[in-house]
Amino acid sequence: MKKSNTIGILYFIVHLMVEICSFYVLTSYIQSEFVWILMLIYDFLAFVPQGFFGFLRDRGIRINFAFIGTMMTSLALVMMTLSLDPFLVILVLSVGNSIVHVQGAELTLRQSKGQMTPAALFVAGGSFGVITGKLLCGSGAAAPIMLGFNLLTFIPIIIAQSLSSGDETENLEHYNFANKKLSPFIIIALATFVVAVRAYMGYGIPTSWNKTVIQNIILYSSMGLGKTLGGVLIDKIGIRKTALISTVGALPFLLCGSELMTVSLIGVTFFSMTMAVTLALIVSVMKKYPGVAFGFTTVGLFLGTVPVFFVRIRSMLVNCIIISVLTVVCVIILTMICAKKKSDKRID
Repeated sequence: MKKSNTIGILYFIVHLMVEICSFYVLTSYIQSEFVWILMLIYDFLAFVPQGFFGFLRDRGIRINFAFIGTMMTSLALVMMTLSLDPFLVILVLSVGNSIVHVQGAELTLRQSKGQMTPAALFVAGGSFGVITGKLLCGSGAAAPIMLGFNLLTFIPIIIAQSLSSGDETENLEHYNFANKKLSPFIIIALATFVVAVRAYMGYGIPTSWNKTVIQNIILYSSMGLGKTLGGVLIDKIGIRKTALISTVGALPFLLCGSELMTVSLIGVTFFSMTMAVTLALIVSVMKKYPGVAFGFTTVGLFLGTVPVFFVRIRSMLVNCIIISVLTVVCVIILTMICAKKKSDKRID
């Protein structure tokens, strides 16, 4: 197995475990009168500052953010069990979660020589961690056990660090997935918009079939699978074909999937593949700043989730219209900003 893929798998585990801890803590506040405010604060602080922390890594601060982030999420878990102020707990938890992401993204991108599979593996771990953390909290798993489990995250972090020694400052000259005829600012803005659409669909599109624990697990697993497949397909067939498959292929399944689990899951899997596409595009125009590039994708995630906190559209017809319009817009955008040929990614 390639070293870069091994690091991707290790950070899949890191991401999985940090999200388990984070959503165990978040779910513990589900009965709080401030639950929506706490969730919104968490989303903002976990997503938006990642570009800033990424900038620090990009500019040469080589401390291991994953170590610090794991310590902070563990501390938040302890603070929760001591019944300290929920807002303080969420502050510590979300910042810790944020900086773990930054380390994982930068490390997998720098090690991969233009391949997207390792970074896609890393990101996919989050989907599995979110649902696992929710379920463990709901089942009454003891906080001390969760703390010990979270501290095990240090093992894959140490192994990944040992595999990557000496390569941390490598630039990303092999990432050439974006249409070079367009301004980098346009590519970043449009790719971030596509991320926001994916986030909105992930949180805001109703799935009335999702009524059981098993169905919820399958839904989140489909998201994780789609994120991984996006990276694999980019490396196999190129970014443009992957972008078209993930968007055009998703549309009919998303339109018809509100009541039908299997149909909906196919659509979710397809559209989740755009994660790797958008990350590849932004990294391609920010080769010296992979941490900042990843930060743009997480800002897009936050922007896509914000509407869900305030508006829930229940009408099937309105949702079909929204899905259709947003998907068509994403198809047009990705067709425009993706490099046309697979070989383009290897050309400087």
